[in-house]
Amino acid sequence: MMLPAWIQIEPPHLPVGVHLVSIETSPNDRLLWTLDNRGSVFVRTGLSDEMPVGTNWEPVPGLVVSQMVLSSRLVVSQMVLSSRTVWVRCVNGDLARRYGVSDRNPAGDYWKKIPGSAHCCTVTPEDELWAVTLIGGLSRRLTMLLPRSPAKLHPSAASLSVDDLDDEWELL
Repeated sequence: MMLPAWIQIEPPHLPVGVHLVSIETSPNDRLLWTLDNRGSVFVRTGLSDEMPVGTNWEPVPGLVVSQMVLSSRLVVSQMVLSSRTVWVRCVNGDLARRYGVSDRNPAGDYWKKIPGSAHCCTVTPEDELWAVTLIGGLSRRLTMLLPRSPAKLHPSAASLSVDDLDDEWELL
């Protein structure tokens, strides 16, 4: 019989008075990110089947964050087998997404702020971002993938206007 056990993982090296306040993992346990009380973000590297607790913490600079959510969805297309996304809410309410996150690059490449502000947010396993706005409304971020070649436009996409592309949030 196996008994449940807690495995102690050394936290990131933090200055005196700084401590971890939240931790997020992806639905498939391949991403592990944490946040300290100063808004600094860290990612656990070296996660694998052979090393499920990982090997090291790496700082993820660029933003001062107050909330973080992770998603992981399976996308079967030419070269992309999965899509992993880290979404954050900055201390001023701005929202941002981390691009380039993968098994080989768990920290990703860069942050990109997205339109809108939020009081809090969450993400579905299918990578749909939901947020409570600063005035208490509920919003869902809508995204649209456009083909690279105009010749391959779907008939319903031909009626899109520039205004359609600017609408990234739906107020419910």
